[in-house]
Amino acid sequence: MNPMDDFLSTLTSPRTAARYRAALEEFTAWYRRTNGGEPDWNLLTPVEVKDYTAYLQSVRGLSPASVNLRLAAVRSLLKFLGRSLRVKGPKQVTPPVKALSPREMGRLLAAAEGSARDTAVLNLMARAGLRVSEVTALQVADVELNGRSGWLIIRSGKGNKTRRVPLNSEARQALQAWLEERPQAQTQAVFLSRSGRPLSERDVQRMVAEYARTAGVDASPHTLRHTFATRAVEKGVDIATLQALLGHSRLETTGRYLHPTAGRMQEAVEGL
Repeated sequence: MNPMDDFLSTLTSPRTAARYRAALEEFTAWYRRTNGGEPDWNLLTPVEVKDYTAYLQSVRGLSPASVNLRLAAVRSLLKFLGRSLRVKGPKQVTPPVKALSPREMGRLLAAAEGSARDTAVLNLMARAGLRVSEVTALQVADVELNGRSGWLIIRSGKGNKTRRVPLNSEARQALQAWLEERPQAQTQAVFLSRSGRPLSERDVQRMVAEYARTAGVDASPHTLRHTFATRAVEKGVDIATLQALLGHSRLETTGRYLHPTAGRMQEAVEGL
């Protein structure tokens, strides 16, 4: 095995491994065209990586997020080899995600009212904070429902971390309604397509987009997760609890959901 394959074999997330492999192979192809040979990862210089960064920005026209992903793959490989790469990526400005208002959320759920499956999917993202990948990976055995409580075991979070997520009454009722309708299938995936196969992430993204158009709102799976986080903050949930609910490994990631709304700022000064 070469250093790149050795490094990739240590990654626990198949998604990260696939993305890093693509990024490193892309770098190798650029290096070969530019320098006429294969890169020696043990001798790679910051100057070469800076040239690659400039190529990605000026020639390829990639976004800061795309450039930084490629740099992260190179940095991680060099770290695996005991080296450090001090090359700054382009500054990434992430526009704030707008949370849905109660009215917008109500319209979105109303648009899905005819489908128990789709109503459950929307509820798990908007009222339990699940990522779209976690919704599609959910298995029947991961659902714990009873009269007064409900929990989900999320085994497919980022970094392959497992967590338990509580369900509120609306999410429990929606999921119970779907499980009572769910047809028998060979797969144990909770959410099935009409053909009896597990729903894909793309299926869910299309579903949300279709209901959003019908409801006249701007929504995506990430918008629904962000709505959950925003409502939790508004109800006084502390950041450590929110971090656990969302499955974030770093507190800084959770902090992105804490931007104040005009209403919250107004409430903050009323009693001063």
